[in-house]
Amino acid sequence: MNEEFLVEPSSFNNAMELKYLLEKFGFYQGRFIGKFPKSWIKEIYQQLNTLPDVEQARVRVLLEKNKNCLVPSGQAVDPSLSWIENAHPLIEKGTYSGIVAASSNQWNYPTVSDIDDDCLLGGHDIRVLGQAENYTNIARRLLQLSHEIVLVDPYLHLNKPACEKVMTSFLETAQQGKCRSLVIWAREENSGMKGYQQMLERKYKPKLVKGFSLTVKLVNDENSVEKIHARLMLSILGGFRFDQGFAEIPDNRKVDISILAKKTHDQHHDWYLAPGSPNDFDIVEEHVVEG
Repeated sequence: MNEEFLVEPSSFNNAMELKYLLEKFGFYQGRFIGKFPKSWIKEIYQQLNTLPDVEQARVRVLLEKNKNCLVPSGQAVDPSLSWIENAHPLIEKGTYSGIVAASSNQWNYPTVSDIDDDCLLGGHDIRVLGQAENYTNIARRLLQLSHEIVLVDPYLHLNKPACEKVMTSFLETAQQGKCRSLVIWAREENSGMKGYQQMLERKYKPKLVKGFSLTVKLVNDENSVEKIHARLMLSILGGFRFDQGFAEIPDNRKVDISILAKKTHDQHHDWYLAPGSPNDFDIVEEHVVEG
C-alpha cells in the first residue's frame, strides 16, 4: 500500500497511453508516481508536443485531473547519465518500489505496454504493528498533500499517552506539507475528562506551528440518522479506515488499515467535509487550539 514508483517521461506516445498508466495511481489505488526529475510534467509535455492540438489538450486535462497521484521526489539528477541510470540506484536503495521505463533495459523494468496491477505491487489494505510510526507512514501522503485532515473516532481519548503519541506523529508529518487544519470528531461520552480545553492547550498547542489549527468536536449521535462507528482519516483527496482507531496498541498486536474506495470516501466526505452537509450530530462541545 502507498508504494511510490518512477515513470520515465519518454514512455508515452499519446494521451491514451498516459491515461492508461495514470489511472493505476492515486489515493484510491494506494500508489503514487514520484516526479523525477522535478520537471517531470514539463518533460511529458515536451515528449508529446508533436501531437495534434486536440490530443495535447487531452494530455493537459489528464495531468490536471490526476495531479494528486504525483508526488515530489526531491531527488537530484546527474545530467551525464540517462534517466534510467539515474533512477535505478533509487530502487536499489529502497527509496522507490519500481520503475516504468520507456524501452527494454538491462534491469528488465517493465514498459507502459507491460504494466498491469501485478507489476505494480501493493494493495488496498495492510496489517501493521499498532505503532504511531506505522500509522503515519501509511497515511503520510494524505497528511502532507491535504489542506485539511478529518479524523473520526468515537472512542478517542486525546489525553491518554497512547493516543497523544499517534496525534503527535500525525501533526509532525502533516505540518511538513500543505495541511493547516486537523478536525477531530468523537463522542462526548468518551472524551475522557473534564477541563478538555485546558488539556488541549497544555498537550497539543505546543505541537502546532503558526497558522495551524486543531479542532475537536465532541458530539452526541444518539438521535442522528447516522452513528459514529468507523474510525476514519479523511480529506477531499481520499481516506483510510483504521480498524483499531488512533492510539498505539500494546503487546505487538497488529491492526488493519485500509484505503476507502471512491464511493465510500464520497459518502463520508459528504457527511464530514462537504459544504451543506446533512450531518446532524449534536455538537455538545467544540474546542479549537491554534499555533
